[in-house]
Amino acid sequence: MSSTRTHGRTKLDSVSSPKGGDPATRQRICEEALRLIVKRGGVDVPLADVAKAARVSRQALYLHFKDRAALFLAVAQHADDKRGLPEAIRGLQQASTGLDALRLVAATRATLNPEIWPLARILDRVRGEDSAAEITLQNRRMNVEQLARDGSLRTGLEPAIAADLLWALTSLRTWEDLVLVRGWTAAQYEERLVATLLRVLTNTPAPDASSVSKRRRTSRRRVPTSA
Repeated sequence: MSSTRTHGRTKLDSVSSPKGGDPATRQRICEEALRLIVKRGGVDVPLADVAKAARVSRQALYLHFKDRAALFLAVAQHADDKRGLPEAIRGLQQASTGLDALRLVAATRATLNPEIWPLARILDRVRGEDSAAEITLQNRRMNVEQLARDGSLRTGLEPAIAADLLWALTSLRTWEDLVLVRGWTAAQYEERLVATLLRVLTNTPAPDASSVSKRRRTSRRRVPTSA
């Protein structure tokens, strides 16, 4: 059962939503929150604005999400699914060689980071512990393990240190500094990142710019982007 107000105002979902929230309403809230976050470039978005955009009351918002952190973490999951991040991660995990995985990391970052960063700015302020960073570090450790199995890991470089370097060089904050602050294009970021990763982490000579550009066009067709 639900109550509505129809006196010339937009219809609002009431607080009588079932426990845990109606799935369709939850999705609408996530969609509107994501839209506001992207529109405002990661500037803090008040919950009152999210509720208004999603056409729900503040009380109903808290029936669907227990607190601010839960809402924005759900928005992050929604955004990841929407832009195909799980498929991109599976592609990295299924890369035939460690060198291919490094190139795909760079291509994925160049493609998805412009969509990730506004939401990441919000998440940095609302989550108590950086679980996402730990997951990313675990993925980088797997990349390094693959390099080691292939015999491509730079001689004398400890795997733990290599994973830390890979994590730092491919972090969102590094991308922000290089692309948003220093003005690198997506193509320059990817090409220079690939060259740096190969020099720092592997025994493989860095490719020239033309070969990276050609590989980038091929990788771009394989990296999922949002609809």
